[in-house]
Amino acid sequence: MVLALAVLCPLALAGQCSKPITLATGQWEPYSYFDAQGHFTGIDADMVRAIFQEARCDLVELGPMPASRNLTLFFRDKIDLMTGASRTPERLKRARFSLPYRDETVGLFFLAGASSARFAGLHSFEQVVGQPQWSLLAPRVGYYGPLYEKSMAPLLAAKRLSQFIDFTQGMRMLAAGRADFMLGDASGVEHAAARQGVKVQPLPFWLLQSRVHLMFSRATVPEADVRRIDAAIERLQKRGVFDQIRSRYGGM
Repeated sequence: MVLALAVLCPLALAGQCSKPITLATGQWEPYSYFDAQGHFTGIDADMVRAIFQEARCDLVELGPMPASRNLTLFFRDKIDLMTGASRTPERLKRARFSLPYRDETVGLFFLAGASSARFAGLHSFEQVVGQPQWSLLAPRVGYYGPLYEKSMAPLLAAKRLSQFIDFTQGMRMLAAGRADFMLGDASGVEHAAARQGVKVQPLPFWLLQSRVHLMFSRATVPEADVRRIDAAIERLQKRGVFDQIRSRYGGM
């Protein structure tokens, strides 16, 4: 089924990696998404194409699937590569990670305006979790730091956490008053807010500030291929290519 969805990336050159590498795709604006014309685009989409072109490796972009389906297939060794991944001890058991290629900042956001005064005394995630009147929206898939990982199950059990598929859906839920806060990567939240004409503000702290990586299946991609990708990442960073890509998306 996965191979039937595969289409060769037009930028792929004669393969210098051990095999063509399959990439999971989906809707996660502004990083990777299918536009109105059906073209796969976004910051991560452009960055990974640049990396594979520089490395002279073949990239195979799979058809769109939900993030949960992509992750399931990845850990069943049916997909080779996922972008925008945090490096965690649990994932290291099944995956190899490239050098980092961009930054990620995760926080809590709320609707700007009258709500600002209500949240004036909140200065930590523990405060938010510790006060039962506050409810959260968060992505269904992804890693958003140890504090959230520890609190997710208790918040779900208390019916204080609702999960969304992508930031477009999450922003609609926040605007409709489904929760007090929306958790997510700052660029993703702000991009969705701007697209929908919603004004949001962050609480004055971050849950996670880290660098993200390309994540390769340990079972299907050898270490030598990942090191070749790493060398390409280093060369592109030195030439400022990633900064140029971010500038095309408003510097996110």
